[in-house]
Formats: sequence, C-alpha cells, structure tokens
Amino acid sequence: MRRPDIPLLIGVTREPVYSPGRFLEADLAILHETAEACEAAGARVRILPADAPRQAFAGGRLVFTMCQGPESLETMGWLAASGVTVVHEPSAILSCHRIRMLPLLTGAGLPRPEAHLVACADPEPEALAWAEKCGETGIWVKRGDVHATRPEDVVHLRGEAAAGDALARLADRGVSHAVLEAHVPGRTVKFYAVRGTPFFRSYAEDGSDLGPAPPAWRKLAERAAAALGLAIYGGDLVVGEGKEPVLVDVNDWPSFSRCRAEAASAIAEHLLARLD
Repeated sequence: MRRPDIPLLIGVTREPVYSPGRFLEADLAILHETAEACEAAGARVRILPADAPRQAFAGGRLVFTMCQGPESLETMGWLAASGVTVVHEPSAILSCHRIRMLPLLTGAGLPRPEAHLVACADPEPEALAWAEKCGETGIWVKRGDVHATRPEDVVHLRGEAAAGDALARLADRGVSHAVLEAHVPGRTVKFYAVRGTPFFRSYAEDGSDLGPAPPAWRKLAERAAAALGLAIYGGDLVVGEGKEPVLVDVNDWPSFSRCRAEAASAIAEHLLARLD
C-alpha cells in the first residue's frame, strides 16, 4: 500500500535522438525499473516524455530525468529554480558534454589521456600536427557536445589527414567542436555507479563481469562524478599493464543494461534519500 506521506516522484524519458538504435529500449527500461523500485518502496511515481509541458509536473517534488535536449533542460532548470529536487540538474547533464567535461576533469587533477579541444570547421594546426605525431597508436575524434547519436561521433583513427576529414564531417552536420584524444593502450573497463549507495559494477568490453572492483577504480570514478556533479553515472577507464587506471569517459545516467535490476534498486534508494 502506498503511504500518503510520500511525495510524488516524476521520471522523464530521454529524447529518442539521444538514444540511437538499441539504446532507446534500454534507456526506457532503466527508467521504468527505477520507477517500479520507487513504487515498491511506497512512493508515487509518474513517467513523462522529455517534451512534456511544465504544467504536467504539478505536484512533483522530485524529478529524475534522463533528458538531454535544450528545451527539456530548460524545463528542468525551471523546476529546480522552483524548489523541486531534480536529478540531475541541467548543469550536471551539460558537464558531460566533452567541451565542458575536459576542463572539469583536468582541473580536478584526474588521470586522463592527452586531449585537445578543437573547432570542427577550423581545427588548430597544432592539434592536427599532434594527431600526426601520435603515430600508429592513433587518436580518438569525439564530438564535443552530446556523447554519440551516430557511430561516426566517436572514431579511432590515425594521422592528421584522417583527423581533418573526421572533423570536417562533424562540421557538415553542425557539430561545432570536438575533442582529439590520445588512444591509451590497455584493458578498457566499463563502470556503473550510484552515489551514496554501495552500488558499483565493472565490466570488460565483451560484457563479462570483472567482479569486485579494485578500490582505485571506484575512487577514480567517484572523483570524476564529484567533479561533474553526477549521482547516477557510468563511464570508461583504461588499465594498462602495471599502471594506474586512466579515465576516458563519463556519462550521466547510462542504461545500466548489464546490471539493470540492481542499478534500479540503488537508484531508487538514492532518490528516496534525496527526499529527506
């Protein structure tokens, strides 16, 4: 039975353009399972689309959102300014855009690959020359705003000419900035976490569970989340032979596909705690 003293929680879906292909179903699944976990704890929950009008949020005291578009983020900012608890607030979501994430993580002193922020239409010659010097190891070209809406938004390549071509293709699509990032050899680890709970999971690229994570992995992920203002997050780090982990990417509210049920329970725990 629902307790009448529990305020209304409202979940907001991610816009389809930011959940390409198979990610759309997965993103919807974690949102709905989180809602079910909150309801199982006695809460009232309503799910709304990202383009819902402001009046649809009436009565909600906490909003948990996966949205990323400018219009929906404007609504989230309005809600936060009105006294509603929003997870995540627009500032945290926007901090995951690489154009902002790169300086934030660098400023926090986190171990990161060497990277250069460039204008797609007119990249700095020094950055392209650096891409050439990276040689056979190569670099990654990553769009500077949202993480990826197409496979070509994040590509591994070699040399100045290939980097210039990739940037030109992004510019043709209206992407203003990108990050040129050194490739770090080693084992890629995907992690998922929820702040304020014991939940932290790590997986190899093939999806296999890596078991209990070394404390250094979790510490690095938590420092990154704190720098970006995130509570529900995932990302990638690379572990080289005999080396400390290097942080590659951080995402706000991933789909948690490999550990959805556990993640939904932990997210619900975090959200309900935020009501206090």
